[in-house]
Amino acid sequence: MNRVLLNRSAFTLLEILLTLSLSVVLMILVGGAIQFYSQTLTVQDLDIRQVHLASAVMQMIEDDLRASQHPAPIDTSALESLLASTASQTIGGAANAAGDVDLSAAGVESGDDSTAVEVDAATTDLEMGASVLQTPGLIGNQYQIQVDLSRLPRLEEYTVMMDVTNANIDDIPSDLKTVTYYVQQPGMIGGVVDSLDQLDVDATSQTEMGASGGLVRRVLDRAATTYSINSGSMVTLNQTGELLAPEITAIEFEYWDGTMWLLEWNSDEYGELPAAVRVSISMQSPDTLSTDAADEITTRVFTHIVRLPMARPIETTETESESTEVAL
Repeated sequence: MNRVLLNRSAFTLLEILLTLSLSVVLMILVGGAIQFYSQTLTVQDLDIRQVHLASAVMQMIEDDLRASQHPAPIDTSALESLLASTASQTIGGAANAAGDVDLSAAGVESGDDSTAVEVDAATTDLEMGASVLQTPGLIGNQYQIQVDLSRLPRLEEYTVMMDVTNANIDDIPSDLKTVTYYVQQPGMIGGVVDSLDQLDVDATSQTEMGASGGLVRRVLDRAATTYSINSGSMVTLNQTGELLAPEITAIEFEYWDGTMWLLEWNSDEYGELPAAVRVSISMQSPDTLSTDAADEITTRVFTHIVRLPMARPIETTETESESTEVAL
């Protein structure tokens, strides 16, 4: 009887193997749960970071667009009438064959304005340069925008700083700035270089690889921008700017004229600023960033509509109204 009890007090080999197998299965389940929880936290953290980044970028773009300026042209009709009556009395009604008095000597151009600068926004590539409008305003297409804004310079802009490089254009303190937004493609030679990239590689290898991609914001004095374009400093102008967010892969703009959304805008052509601008930025989804599945890349889009307080209704002539009715 005692011998039988002693034989049953130990574990058999089968019981030991079964226990070890259950322990391994339990450890695998616990490890999988921990990995799933860690991956979920990583995705949620990336999601929150992307939302904060998109909110900050949208707020910056909104601040710039709401400060856009487009001064109204001066109404010189009263002055023209006064000069015309004065010229008629003093010269004896000297007029041309059409019955209009020549007031060019007084600096007043009457009739149609044939000196207006027309810039095709569809062919304007702000990434490879800039466009100077005749009157401060806004010009842009579906993927790029340039706006002239009025803002008092900050105190630190008056601090004299020595620039160690001549690759870009130094900005000067002023209350009229030209701000440009566009997405730079990765590997672009002669583009805006991220200051953080220069900490990892030397200047030679950085030049060979090209600049990194992302959202670029270029802020320059309007006079400095005009001088750079007129003097042919396009290379340095292309390298001027700040790489705000390498995470942004695309940006799109749409312009509201009061009745429909347009893909192009030129304040010199339309005569006014758009009533609103719709901004859409695209970033890689957090689910794709947390995994190695490069073939399942998904895009996350953030959209924001900005109303421009300086915009006024566009005045259409009778000819334009008749042509629109005929087209409809």
